[in-house]
Amino acid sequence: MCRIAGFLDLKAQGSNEEVLVRMRDSLAAGGPDSAGVYLSDSVGLAHRRLSIIDLSAAGFQPMILGKWVITYNGEVYNYQEIKDELIALGCQFITKTDTEVIVRSIETWGSEAVKKFRGMFAFALWDSEEKKLTLYRDRLGVKPLYWYYKDGLFLFASELKAFHEHPAFDKTINLASLPHYFQKGYIHPTHCIYKYVSQILPGSFVQIDQKGIVEKSTYWDVKEIYKNSVIDTRAEEEILSNLELKLAESFKLRMVSDVEVGVFLSGGIDSSLVTAILQKDNPRKLKTFTIGFNDKEFNEAEVADLVAKELGTDHTSLICTEEEVRNVLPHLTNMYDEPFGDSSSIPTYLVSKLARTTVKVALSGDGGDELFGGYSKYRFGMHAKMLLRIPYSIRVLMNKASYYLSPGKVEWLSRRIGLNSYTQIGEKYRKFQETLLAKNLEDFFHRSSSYFSDISLQKFTGGGDLNVEPDNINSRVELISFFGLKDMLSYLPGDILTKVDRASMYVALESREPFLDPELIAFSLNIPDHLKISSDGQSKYLLKKILSKYISPNLMARPKQGFTVPIESWLNGFLKEGVLEMSKDSSFFETFNLNKNFFEEILTSFYKGENRYNPHFIWFVYTLYNWYKKWM
Repeated sequence: MCRIAGFLDLKAQGSNEEVLVRMRDSLAAGGPDSAGVYLSDSVGLAHRRLSIIDLSAAGFQPMILGKWVITYNGEVYNYQEIKDELIALGCQFITKTDTEVIVRSIETWGSEAVKKFRGMFAFALWDSEEKKLTLYRDRLGVKPLYWYYKDGLFLFASELKAFHEHPAFDKTINLASLPHYFQKGYIHPTHCIYKYVSQILPGSFVQIDQKGIVEKSTYWDVKEIYKNSVIDTRAEEEILSNLELKLAESFKLRMVSDVEVGVFLSGGIDSSLVTAILQKDNPRKLKTFTIGFNDKEFNEAEVADLVAKELGTDHTSLICTEEEVRNVLPHLTNMYDEPFGDSSSIPTYLVSKLARTTVKVALSGDGGDELFGGYSKYRFGMHAKMLLRIPYSIRVLMNKASYYLSPGKVEWLSRRIGLNSYTQIGEKYRKFQETLLAKNLEDFFHRSSSYFSDISLQKFTGGGDLNVEPDNINSRVELISFFGLKDMLSYLPGDILTKVDRASMYVALESREPFLDPELIAFSLNIPDHLKISSDGQSKYLLKKILSKYISPNLMARPKQGFTVPIESWLNGFLKEGVLEMSKDSSFFETFNLNKNFFEEILTSFYKGENRYNPHFIWFVYTLYNWYKKWM
């Protein structure tokens, strides 16, 4: 696990060793153990190392092996298996690293080799004979990799902050990236906040030669896995048995390391299952970590403590105080150098910092919701086709009538009648109001995933395209798999994986996602909907069946909470002064072509307690404002 950066400067635009070192060292937080550069004519590769496998100097990068030069971030968990295959073919190795396995694999099989890698990775490979630079990224986009290209200058880096160290970097804003950000809280993976920057898309690679010709290729596409999947018709017990074997194999593969590995234990189904399976036959107690809040509605620490006790882990928990949140806020714009509005980035950073005090690697439960039907919108989505059969004109009336009942009132009523199947029900009610206006399943999914309505967005941004390009995939009978696929294309890489990568690497902690194995993903897309969400509305049905072997049923019999924070309370409290200051900054609104008057109306409504707009949207704008002050 490391951080990488570099350039291919075809028109001598100020690229030199000093610039390369500055680019590299802007990423030092994610690679504190060692640093290196490779510079030859117009190409430069840089590396910051976090030593996980082969801790010796043999793992120093950029690594030069014959004509190849590589700078690499990530882990290929099955590297030993691939190495054995290469040795059988006559390859010889001079290190014990997975880095060399990557190079020898591509040397032997070409770009097809990357299909063999089970892991998370982003790497740049320079062919010094062919004079070609190739950038590869893992299948789901666990590890980040950005590239910039303008006027013959090609830059790449794990994080955008490295580009700011190059004198020729053009920071022109890509306004088209903002509508998605305001509605979802993150920049869509097919976009970037900067006009001339793109991400290497998950499962893809980009190659540039000395003539400046750029070629993009895809080696793995989850949409194709979905299209080619066949619904498993075997008996439930047989599917369950096979799933448990695949989970155990995937989880244990992520334990490959020369340093100690811990687990983020939230108390939810996914992280509890990771912990349970890995602790089962482990003679040593796993180290587990949890962050909680004093507000019980947002606190998972109590349940996590009980799960840890039942599973017998070495558990550490920490309650996040307002003071700690205040201390984190100044770091967010450096941690997330592209606008990022998921407020759970704060506890994610704190739990990463907590874990780093005793371990260098931590496993999470991310991906379990997408693969096995965990989100509440999936449960509601099971009724989407029935909802869409209601004439649109009637649904418009239902939408208008719904505003007579405010989200705050819904929260109050739900507590009065003891409705506990959902948490943060007021926020979900806002999304329900929007789904009443859905035109089709794609639109239903869009609205159920948004924090800000299309109509309000048009007022705020002045119109324009509200959605990214369609994915060109069709839903089938299994709606849960379809919704999960949609999230794997956008929300998972754009939000969840971005959040965890930046927060963990900021404290030099490697985070691994054991649910995001290509074989496990393919298996999950074959599972019928009724085994993901049962007929009685029980989400993650199969995972809960497996987990019931390890922990008490009462620990699972609680609503899905998610890693959420009391953002409404924060906005009404210690964040209020900063938010009001932002609302007066005309230059900010002009820079991003935003309707300042409309935003002031939203704030007035919010601080009057009218609950007409989702408070998360206000936080999204506030994080954009802080990003603007730091990076523009």
